Amino acid sequence: MSFTIKGAAVAACGTLLLAGLTIAPAAAATPGAVTLNLRYGGVSRTVEVHGVDTVAGALAQLKLEVDADDVVAPGLTTTLSDGLDLVVDVVSTKTSTKKVTLKYSTIKTATKKLYKGDSKVVKKGRNGKAIRTYLTTTVNGESSTVVIKEKITKKVINKKVLVGSNDKRAINLARLAKWNKIAKCESGGRWHINTGNGYYGGLQFNLATWRSVKGQHFAKYPHKASKAEQITVANRLYEKRGFKPWSCRRVL
Repeated sequence: MSFTIKGAAVAACGTLLLAGLTIAPAAAATPGAVTLNLRYGGVSRTVEVHGVDTVAGALAQLKLEVDADDVVAPGLTTTLSDGLDLVVDVVSTKTSTKKVTLKYSTIKTATKKLYKGDSKVVKKGRNGKAIRTYLTTTVNGESSTVVIKEKITKKVINKKVLVGSNDKRAINLARLAKWNKIAKCESGGRWHINTGNGYYGGLQFNLATWRSVKGQHFAKYPHKASKAEQITVANRLYEKRGFKPWSCRRVL
């Protein structure tokens, strides 16, 4: 069995460029010959050389291509001996560039200013852009690629989010007398009423308004929350809009 490796035949300063080789196992040892266990480019063969005494001389005689990127072991100046294991890893490299998108990260910070389950975006995220230079190295036909340089053309801005860690549902009964008057007008003072008209509880919250001030901290529906909890949620809404959301504010 034989194989052929083609190339150019030049030898200088320890670098060999050789061509046109056919290697076949020798039928019988030649007087003065040295037998080598050669693995070239990942392919193993037993070869015979004669009249040379170094690895460089053997490679030249065998007309094997070896350039500055290739790895030869043992080295080119090593003295030959019968049965020597000679390995030549054929290595090539190339570079390439590519525009890439850099994904932003989301940074979450716990805060007691928010209740558990709530969050607040304090800085929006933005993807960045870069030009990357890659080095691809091929060894005996197997390639691997790494980034060797990166130029940022658009800076990444990470998203920052505050995440609630407060598990206490503080009750706020401010304006209690006024809320009692409004409830008497809105629902007859029935704090757990649900007539099916889309308004719930003593203060007749609709779901959208209830949720807008985090009423779900206490209950999914307003009429399922206690009187104190409904008043607490009403005070949250009051901080934003006063008594304006209630038509019964006229009774105050």
